[in-house]
Parts: sequence; C-alpha cells; structure tokens
Amino acid sequence: MDEVNKLEEETMPSSCNFLKDPLSIGDLIGPGTTFEINTNFDEGFSNDIFDELNLGSDDEDDMQTAADRTALVSPWTKPFDELRQQMVQVNEHIYKKIIVHGTMEYGEVPLNARVCIRYNAYWEGEGAPFDSSYLRGSSHRFYTGRNEVIEGLEAAVRTMYRGEQSQFVISYNLLFREIGCPPRVKPRADGLFIIELIAFNPVGDLDADQNLSEEERGKYNIVIDKIRDVHLKGLDFFTQGMHKNACRAFEKAVSLLNSCHLANEQEQREQEAFLLKLYTNLAVCYNKVNLPAKACIMCKEIRQLTDNKPSCKALFQEGRALLLLGEYERARHILIRAQRIEPQNEDISKEMKLLEERYARYKENERNIWTKAMGIIEKKDDKQTEKDVQESRNIFEQEMEQLMKDFKENLDLNNFILPPGLTKTEIKTVDELAQTMDLKLTLSPLDNATYTLSKVQKNL
Repeated sequence: MDEVNKLEEETMPSSCNFLKDPLSIGDLIGPGTTFEINTNFDEGFSNDIFDELNLGSDDEDDMQTAADRTALVSPWTKPFDELRQQMVQVNEHIYKKIIVHGTMEYGEVPLNARVCIRYNAYWEGEGAPFDSSYLRGSSHRFYTGRNEVIEGLEAAVRTMYRGEQSQFVISYNLLFREIGCPPRVKPRADGLFIIELIAFNPVGDLDADQNLSEEERGKYNIVIDKIRDVHLKGLDFFTQGMHKNACRAFEKAVSLLNSCHLANEQEQREQEAFLLKLYTNLAVCYNKVNLPAKACIMCKEIRQLTDNKPSCKALFQEGRALLLLGEYERARHILIRAQRIEPQNEDISKEMKLLEERYARYKENERNIWTKAMGIIEKKDDKQTEKDVQESRNIFEQEMEQLMKDFKENLDLNNFILPPGLTKTEIKTVDELAQTMDLKLTLSPLDNATYTLSKVQKNL
C-alpha cells in the first residue's frame, strides 16, 4: 500500500498480517529499512462496481464451512499426463479444467488486484496436499503483480472468474524449477492445484494523478482514467474497513472530477453519473465514521443531480444520517420513502425499528431535561434582595451547568430547546457555559424568544 505515512489506519480483525509496502532484500542486508504491517486485510470483497457499497454496508465476511475443510483428498493420483488430456492448455506451462463456472460480469482477475482464494495443492501421485488453505482454516489473500505467491499459482488465478472452481496442472517451470526444494519438493516437480476464486477487487491508486500537469488535469478525457484509479482505491479501502481512508479517496475523486473542463454533453452525462456514484459512496462512508452532517450534504448533492429523485440507497443513507443527528421526524419521513421503493428491504426495516426505539428514548430524556430546566426557572423569586439575586444567579449557573453536562452526555439528544422565561442575564450565562462545554446556543430565526442548545459536530 502506498499511503502508510499519510493516511490513518483502522484496525479490523484478521487472521494474517501483510506488509504494507514491498520489502527490499537489498535494504535488509544493506543500510536496513522500516516497514509497517497491514492488519486490515479481510476477505469481505465487493465487486459490485456499479452499486458498489451495499445498502447498509454491514455484511459479514466470507466464512469457511466445516465441510469445505474436509475436501482434502486429491481427485487425481494417476500420472498428470493422463489428466492433461482431459484439460485445456492455457499455455506451455499450465493446463486447466473448470469444475464450476464463475461470473463473467467482472472479467478475469486483472493485474494489481486484491484476491481471495481457497486451494489445495498436490504433487503427482500423492493423495494428501503439500499445501492447503483449508488445512490452515482460512482463505488465502494476496495482491496480483507483486510476487506475493508462487508464479504458477498467480498465473492460474489470473485466468479465473469470480466464483469459479478449477483444477490446474502447473509445470515445475512456474513452481520450484529444475532443482526443487529437497527434501520436501522433488526436482522438476509439477503440481495439481484445486482453486476456488472467492472474490477479487482491483485496488486502484490514490496517487494516480500525481504526474499530471495542470493542463492535463483540466481535460476530462485525460484525467478520467486517473479518477477511476483513485475511486478504485477508495473501494479497496472500504472493503478493508478503512472508512476514513475511503472518505479521503472518494473526496479526492470528486475534486478531480469537478475540476475537469467538459467538452460536450456526453462528457457531462458521464461526469454526473460518476459524481452520483461518488456522492453515494461518501454518504455511506461519512455515516460509518460518524459524520452524519457531511452525509446529509452528500445526499443534498444527490438530490440536485437526480432532480430530487434519489435512489433507495441514497434515501437510506440520508435517513440514517438524520437519525444520527437526532432529526427523528425527518429521518422517519425519508426512511418511509425508501421503504416504499423497496418494501422487503431488511436494512430499512431494521433502521426504522432503531429509529422508533431511539425516538422513544429521546422523548423520555427530553421530558426529564425539561423537568429539571423548569425546576431551575421556578426557583426564581421577584421579591429577592440584591444579595439573594446574586445567590440565585450562582445557584442558577451551577444547576444549569449540571443540566448542560447531562445533556452533553446523553447520546440520544443532539438538540435541546430551552424553556421560556429566561432573562437576558441568564441567557448570557447559558451561552458562556455552552462555549466552555463545546456546545452551541442558537436563537430561532422564527421566534426571538426560543433558544436551542446543540452539540457541535466533529470533522475528520
């Protein structure tokens, strides 16, 4: 990965660790080097390039079944020459037989892709595998084009489609060569590989635009390929659970796309379609990193591009963002609209249920806060002496400070309307307290007697 010193990493569970950058043997034996481990290499890939990030974006990772782990016996213990006769020759070193056809929609595995496979590997005439991801109890992940696996295995995988299961007889020329690796690997040993391609993702390049001149950046037909690479990098970050990094990649793609000078209507249509995809992805990611206000801004952009006819996915993300902001009535309205488009969608139903639960808690907490606030105001006495007034102010400040702390710590409340009846001096006291507590006090533009306390949204 190229961005280890620039981008924040988020940790996801993983069974293996991988170097973020290729490690040079020359550096190791010479001046030395530093390296970082990527612990975010999961196997929950997504190849849905058009729809890209699933509606709720909460799918579980690929799981291996017990039945899979038992499939270890070689399907062929006779001479490989006999097996080759039943196969198709890929090239002079590889023969192939497809057992289960894959999905051709996304093409074969490209160079510079993140791949997830399960496999068994056998020597000629042997029934037990010499190498197996099943024996290790997990899938195997690697990047193509980086020499992370043996040459023959990558060459075989590069001929496969997503979901495909195939048998390969691979020549020793692409395995352990003439000498082998005694005593475990015989000289000139061909291998039989049974491979299942679970998924793959092109990984893109966050710095694809780095070598473009200012003039080239302004030309859509030149910069669009670079934008696609940046966009793919964002998808790769997302599938690894690195949502903040995905935000930065999608933001960069949007910036590059909006900076292009469009030559004709066709380029404008393509730009708008790509922006729609990027804004939707950003809405998903902003909700993931708890920046619902930014997600709402992306949904507003989507509404403008679609003439106020956003997709179900965009509506879902807008409803989720409004729920996070505590805008319960608006969230309900948006989610109901999404549900009308996809009545059977379970993600929307779950979000509606969550909304109702939080709204009930919100009303209860609001009643409690109001009760306390009204209690503070009712303690005021018009016949107080100057000393009594000062003492009352001190008591008011102490009790209001505690009330505001309770409000700030209450995760179900993002806004709170102050009860009427506060004097200008008391409003000033509340405003000063709000500034010290990272809260915001605002006056309603429709009613100059209504003040609202709100929590300040944090930015990336």
